[in-house]
Amino acid sequence: MEEEESGECNNELSLTRPSLGGSEYDDELGIPESLIIVDVGDGPVVIEHSDEEIEDDVFDGLPFSSIHKPPIKFKSFRRNVFIPSLDISVTIKDYERNLTTHMLNPNLYTISLVHGTFNWQIKKRYKQIQHLHQQLILFRAGLNIPFPSKTHKRKRKSFKMNILVPYEKLCDRIKQLENYLNNLLSINIYRNHPATIEFLEVSHLSFVQGLGIKGKEGVVKKRTGSTQPGQAGCNCCGLIRCMFCIRCQHLCKDILCARWNERWFFIKDTCFGYINPDDGMIKCVILFDQGFEVASGLYSIGLQTGFQIQTLSRQIAFKCWTRRKSREWVEALKEVASGTAREFTQANQHRSFAPLRTTIAACWFVDGASYMSAVADAIENAKEEVFITDWWLSPEIYMKRPAISGDYWRLDKLLQRKAASGVRIFVLLYKEVELALGLNSYYSKQTLAELSENIKVLRHPDHARVGVFLWAHHEKMVVVDQSYAFVGGIDLCYGRWDDAKHRLTDLGSITPSIDVSTLKKKTSSVPGGDAIYPIPIPIYKQTPIPVVTEPEAPEPCPLPQLEPGDTLLIPTVKLKCNTPDMERKNVIDTIKNTVKTKGKDLISLVYTPHEDSVEKTEEEKKPQTQDEFLETLNGSSKLWVGKDYVNFIVKDFNNLDSPFDDFIDRVTTPRMPWHDVGVCVQGAAARDVSRHFIQRWNATKLEKAKSNKCYPYLLPKSYDDFKTLPIVFPNEVSNVSCQVLRSVSTWSCGFLEPDTVEQSIHEAYIDTINKAQHYIYIENQFFISLPYTNPNTRNQIAEALYKRIVRAFKAKEVFRVFVVMPLLPGFEGEVGGPTGTSLHAITHWNYCSISQGKDAILSRLQEAGIEDPSDFISFYGLRNHATLNCEPITELIYVHSKLMIVDDKTVICGSANINDRSLIGKRDSEIAVLIEDEAFDDGVMNGKKFPCGKFAGGLRKYLFKEHLGLLGKEHEMIDFDITDPISDYFYKEVWYKTASLNTEFYEKVFHCIPTDRVKNFADLKKNQEEKPLYSNEISRAEKMLESIQGHLVLLPLHFLSQESLTPAASSVEGMMPTSLWT
Repeated sequence: MEEEESGECNNELSLTRPSLGGSEYDDELGIPESLIIVDVGDGPVVIEHSDEEIEDDVFDGLPFSSIHKPPIKFKSFRRNVFIPSLDISVTIKDYERNLTTHMLNPNLYTISLVHGTFNWQIKKRYKQIQHLHQQLILFRAGLNIPFPSKTHKRKRKSFKMNILVPYEKLCDRIKQLENYLNNLLSINIYRNHPATIEFLEVSHLSFVQGLGIKGKEGVVKKRTGSTQPGQAGCNCCGLIRCMFCIRCQHLCKDILCARWNERWFFIKDTCFGYINPDDGMIKCVILFDQGFEVASGLYSIGLQTGFQIQTLSRQIAFKCWTRRKSREWVEALKEVASGTAREFTQANQHRSFAPLRTTIAACWFVDGASYMSAVADAIENAKEEVFITDWWLSPEIYMKRPAISGDYWRLDKLLQRKAASGVRIFVLLYKEVELALGLNSYYSKQTLAELSENIKVLRHPDHARVGVFLWAHHEKMVVVDQSYAFVGGIDLCYGRWDDAKHRLTDLGSITPSIDVSTLKKKTSSVPGGDAIYPIPIPIYKQTPIPVVTEPEAPEPCPLPQLEPGDTLLIPTVKLKCNTPDMERKNVIDTIKNTVKTKGKDLISLVYTPHEDSVEKTEEEKKPQTQDEFLETLNGSSKLWVGKDYVNFIVKDFNNLDSPFDDFIDRVTTPRMPWHDVGVCVQGAAARDVSRHFIQRWNATKLEKAKSNKCYPYLLPKSYDDFKTLPIVFPNEVSNVSCQVLRSVSTWSCGFLEPDTVEQSIHEAYIDTINKAQHYIYIENQFFISLPYTNPNTRNQIAEALYKRIVRAFKAKEVFRVFVVMPLLPGFEGEVGGPTGTSLHAITHWNYCSISQGKDAILSRLQEAGIEDPSDFISFYGLRNHATLNCEPITELIYVHSKLMIVDDKTVICGSANINDRSLIGKRDSEIAVLIEDEAFDDGVMNGKKFPCGKFAGGLRKYLFKEHLGLLGKEHEMIDFDITDPISDYFYKEVWYKTASLNTEFYEKVFHCIPTDRVKNFADLKKNQEEKPLYSNEISRAEKMLESIQGHLVLLPLHFLSQESLTPAASSVEGMMPTSLWT
């Protein structure tokens, strides 16, 4: 009763400014607005500012970047939770009167508040308002401001208790309380008081631009250990853990040994979480998902005043002080779940976590040059956050080339520059098994973390603790300000930067000092080096750089000069590469203080032939295209510096902590070109990609760095405010419908239940194949897919293709399937040699799926009655040729794309390969986007009009032009058209014939592999021993090379068909499970 008796009320309770002055009482706690409160020691201190110092700028909300500011404990007077220069208006809209359960405080007031564009409601009783008033009275006393006069104290004796206010006077009481609260909140010193902030149920997350609604907030008690269901409670120092039955565990954990800590719980439009009031740290962020459930009450969770929330990733129990508060929380959560978060709590097509979004701006990129340039521009324009996740990341990669600006566009320098400007950068890296992969992700983490406190890097998984040794995080994505998302197959790492020319050589200004004709050339066909054949005068035409200048050609333009300050420092210090424990002290500071860095001259990057600066003519000042500019360099610039010059089959990476040192001899070994595809989506689709990153980051934070304050939880932005960045895309930006897809499971995304799996990429592939009308175009690193009757694979891509082709055959429809893939897997080793075991294994499963064996798709189609399956489906690779030190060379172009285009209107692009690892969800984690065109041009399919999507059709046409060698020839007379991809003329006389002729010329000139002439290892040896055409018939070989069009070649379907390529049981690879390869 004491608490209720202290709740005396006043008809004219006021806490007004002096200027209002209409009150008959002298309890006016007016304080000038120029006063602010700061914390010094244990108490507040008043500081007075002049009027000129008061800010008059008006904001719509707190900047989004404020969520990353250092946390402040809730009792501090330095908390800035309100929008500057904006008032808070209060309206008491309703009340509930209950004399049965609350005799002394029967009225529950519904208070509506508006602050800028934010509005919310709170429910308070009179005693809570009075309690706030008493706290402010004490606060004022601490500031040495006089108390009310004796006259006022005498008048307070006549104040009526809330129960004594008659029903007909409630409207007057409501108006009095409303005026009181409005007056209180008009005084900054009271509005910013911790008691007022708690009373208003607001925090530093309430009014942040981009975080969405001001949802319900307030103090609750959270049960400890509920972040790990089944692992909390008493276990007697671990001696009897997990030895209780379920009933005993509930008794111990929930009743006898449960501990409850106060937390500030908040709800936003697509997530919820809680904060520790003692230090202001966000302790948990949970995303609404399709597993969301909330329950309350004694019968449901065993707590009369509690409620429990469960999602696919978390299960948490909370307790309130009253059943009413518990019901309010449950209602607020359900309201958001069925409202702003409905798109994530309901089932979506393809069983994806995200819905199909419409009117999304999207752009595609073919090959790494345009992709990395756009990513660099986006990061350069970032204002708040950058998310990066890669299978492999090389900090010293150059995003724009040639690097005429020194290291300005080098990834580590770019991130360092943005971090210094206040942008927060979060990087998730795959933590490889060091004995199996040489990615050295710890070096990448160490290098980036050293650059700035604003760069946070986490690696996952910890293999022994999680029990995951075979699977990887395979996503490749970059998200800027949660508004621009780049996804696809392109890691920001060595070997990925390339363009449509797919150059094989990059000597720069190297002049060999020895006779290179005596050195063995190493390619994917002969990684150990081929035989040496003396060659007469070299007359081959060199298409890639370095360009051989004709004698009569004019002197090339001087290389652009580097400005002062653009010097490139190339560190040579090798950092420690073994992985430390999470708690171990960072060794970077020690290295910084004890090791001196060294540099090399810029000539290792760019050689400038002119010492003196030359004044540029007006013609030279005109902007150049990238190809025109590269030609002016005349071979003096390296496009691939150090470790970036790669041939994966000849030699895999080593010594990655020496990034600027070559590990492949450029004089004897061509680089392996890299063909890849990526996309950029904006708006809501970019938010969905961000949501996937945030879910993975928060799960990794919970698992590895739960108590590490250096790694914060991330918050998703709302879906009602999208910003644009000044990015110039190389291709047309189209409006499309887009759905974000992924492959995730317990180990990769933090799901509670081991049988919770998302494989929406797989389901989207199957659905899109089934709905295809005219053609399917696939580019992929692998094609490992067997029928459902074969236990070695579980994905159904080949099965869906088989059924769709058989359906077309029976209906006598023209239907084409194009598959472009690497000619050989990208594993170090020699075909037919002891080092090629991994290469053999992948080759085996590819050919088992394509052409060799009864379960291969071509074999099954023939069994179905299709005499020539190539009328419906055909397989291709890419290859290029050049001259290296006056000798002709060839190398396969490594197809790394993960792309499918259907009917010029649908695209699936992402990081997922066609194999079980990428598609079934429980293995590698992946991300992709399904894009459907919304804008169309006139198109043709088999001679009939058919709409051609601007996005899908434009991408398909560009790829066809690149592979057929038509890029840059748009104004030349070409006797065929790529508009109709399925007509007999184009499919057979252009596409297939070009690939067939190119294949014939390459095999005759170079005797390269793979080839159908090699069906066993004996044929392989014979093929290597025979002299290639270029060694003795130069003029004929030259004519053949000049006749090659583009890069398209046939995939040999019978290569090593008479050999068993599965790893020997006694080998390390043979001891690995089949699932490692499939």
